[in-house]
Amino acid sequence: MKRRSFLAGLAGAGLVLVLAGCGFQLRGTGPGSTLTLGDLALDSAGGPTSELTREVSQELNSAGVALNDQAPLRLNLGSEELRERELTYGDAGTQERQLTLTVPWSLQRVDDGAYLASQEDVTVSGTFYTSSDQLLTRDDAREALQSQLRQDAARRLIDRLQTFQPDSTGTVQPASPAPSS
Repeated sequence: MKRRSFLAGLAGAGLVLVLAGCGFQLRGTGPGSTLTLGDLALDSAGGPTSELTREVSQELNSAGVALNDQAPLRLNLGSEELRERELTYGDAGTQERQLTLTVPWSLQRVDDGAYLASQEDVTVSGTFYTSSDQLLTRDDAREALQSQLRQDAARRLIDRLQTFQPDSTGTVQPASPAPSS
């Protein structure tokens, strides 16, 4: 037994080294997990108390962005659109359903109203399983997935905002793509 657990530990350590060597990192733990945008104003169609606004605010704070109504940049969040689609057809006992959440967003300079990113969308989706004889469980599963999709959309929005970097004059611009050779 000792030899088997030693080999398993050695294989696990080797796997960690291989993954680290190829650049693998957990989401939110790498050097790009903070935003360099400074202060940011947040304007949401859902209002300041909506679940999506709370998720985005939390992710922005985690990324080092201070929310301030007097900030030079404004993040505009549109109304979230939630679509539900049945993936399993027929009279099957258990049915698979897909939820897709789409959130329109834009990034705007406050002083001149210019858009740095205009009319973009973040779209995330997930599936849950239901049964026709468990209606309450279906609603609970749908609500849990909606909450997870809002978290995923907020994280994906932060990933998109990481492409905007201040230049030497402090003006925020989309990061230029790497030169191709």
